[in-house]
Amino acid sequence: MPRPAASAAATDLRCPSPVLPSPDGPTIAGLLSPAPAPAPSGATRLWPGEPLLWSWGPWHPGEVRTVQCARVRLAAVGQCLADEVTMRHDLRRAAQDGRWERLTRWPGAYLLLVLQDDGALTAYADPAGQFPLYYGRHGQNTVLSTRARTAAALSGAVGRPDTAALAAHIFCPAVPELTEGRTGYDGIRRLGGGQALKVAPSGRCTHWAYEDLAPDPGTRFEDSAAQLRSALTRAVTLRTDSAPRVTSDFSGGLDSTSLAFLAARTTGRPPLDAFVYHHPDAPAGDLAHALAHAEQAPSIRLAVTRGSEDSLPYSGLPGYGSADQPDPAAVIGARQRLRLDHIARGGPGIHLTGEGGDALLAAPPSYLGDIAATAGLRRLLSDGRALARIRQLSPADVILRARRLARTPLHQAMGELASRLDEPLDHPPQWADAVAWWPAPGPETAWLTTRARGHLAELAELAEARARSAGPASPSAPATPGTRAVLCELRISAAVQAQFTSTARAFGIWPHAPFLDSEVVRACTRLPLPHRIDPFTAKPLLAAALTGLVPDPVLRRRTKGDYAAENYRGVRRSAAQIRARLLRSPLAELGIIEPSRVIASVERAVAGLPAPFPALNRLLGSDLWLTAGNSGQEWP
Repeated sequence: MPRPAASAAATDLRCPSPVLPSPDGPTIAGLLSPAPAPAPSGATRLWPGEPLLWSWGPWHPGEVRTVQCARVRLAAVGQCLADEVTMRHDLRRAAQDGRWERLTRWPGAYLLLVLQDDGALTAYADPAGQFPLYYGRHGQNTVLSTRARTAAALSGAVGRPDTAALAAHIFCPAVPELTEGRTGYDGIRRLGGGQALKVAPSGRCTHWAYEDLAPDPGTRFEDSAAQLRSALTRAVTLRTDSAPRVTSDFSGGLDSTSLAFLAARTTGRPPLDAFVYHHPDAPAGDLAHALAHAEQAPSIRLAVTRGSEDSLPYSGLPGYGSADQPDPAAVIGARQRLRLDHIARGGPGIHLTGEGGDALLAAPPSYLGDIAATAGLRRLLSDGRALARIRQLSPADVILRARRLARTPLHQAMGELASRLDEPLDHPPQWADAVAWWPAPGPETAWLTTRARGHLAELAELAEARARSAGPASPSAPATPGTRAVLCELRISAAVQAQFTSTARAFGIWPHAPFLDSEVVRACTRLPLPHRIDPFTAKPLLAAALTGLVPDPVLRRRTKGDYAAENYRGVRRSAAQIRARLLRSPLAELGIIEPSRVIASVERAVAGLPAPFPALNRLLGSDLWLTAGNSGQEWP
């Protein structure tokens, strides 16, 4: 491949080429420089004969797929389900007309890497953001990796946490605009859902959104239901056709249970092994539904994974640190490993989860603002009263919140966030508090140091300025509060699935979330949110799409498993270990939290009082990430 001459930056002794580390897990990484770095130990070239990007294994079979033609090389990393003939044909067409985004339309979900013969590399993250790319700078050169930790090692950012980004992750997770793609590593950015990055041979980076998942006002409910039925059925069928073993979650709820029924219809190796988790001393309410639904399908063999005291949340925290990104699910690591061990007893294979279904198909409270702005007063009164009655709230209060939200532009909400950090809610955010662009900060804000609170306020002020300058007509601006909330929840679901996939790798299990497939995501988000939601029906679009394929009792369930009892039981059992961890937390050393204030909230939880468990889980996940980095655990 022709290359330009080495630049001064490539040979400058003040910017030496870093030694590429050998990651613990499967990774693709590279230093994009006119003078490519030497082959790292233990790595293979991503593309034969091309030294730009390197790969470490072991990957699952088919997790990294490469094709090439005369002028371009391509890699799809993740779950690309297209056949090779289609991939080669579409690549040749794209090489001729330059329409690379066409290659993001294949079934599945994947990170796309396209290397042209002039040395330009373009990356496309999947629309949901399950397969991101991390990038940064090393001198004048660009570093890339599928792991944040490896990108940080290449750029020299290891040991330099981004304290503002960590604080935003813990205390304002529903406001990603504060950090705009920053990660826990200083200087390392994340190419997230629907985003693209082009790195020129000179090292210059261009970043844009190629897929905004904006609703199409002309889309009809019936058409979206048909598209979702086709996309979801195809997503499951392609997996059951190709994998030697497929298993599924089976909670008894709409999402995972529906996928299990679809898989049972298409697998050529019945029965399908399906799994439901149940803690006898802290039941979540799923088991009875799962048992009842499984009785209707002889092609499904249901197994119950029974929890114990050792699988409660917060059990064995020191052993579950994540080395790549802070993981709120680290606190339930014992439960995850119990489930994965049970699944793995039957051998390695693909495991279906329902992750993403709630984000795409359930109603965020902020959708009432969309109703107030676009659907008229009659619809607002109907939906507002119905939802208020279900939750035993004041209909007038709910409707007033929705009307206020419809009149509040995004930049104004950003400005209010900065002031609310000093006047947070005195209770964990409730459903009605989320009839807003995002829930207001809760009592966990008291954990912040004065300096950290100031950093967050500065981020909010910067985000306000960006939102004000972008304006409502900007392509990057979410059209409505509800649309924005769906996309935020979708990104969170994608991150949760990515972390679970990483955890499952040691068990030989490859989790797949068909609801996060690109075709499924597009089918759902194309329909405007007010047409997608009905307060009297749980996930009406999914019910319409799967009628006749999934039993009606499954599609009619309105409840979800509630793990609050496990949270309280777990925090009581592990309170001493949590206190000890907080007293020596790196988050305190970085000036983000006051440990005594967090411990006070833990004591409230131990006493059975309301406590901000989600914030506590994010905090402990960040603490575990920092601690693992300091100790070298799981770090390359």
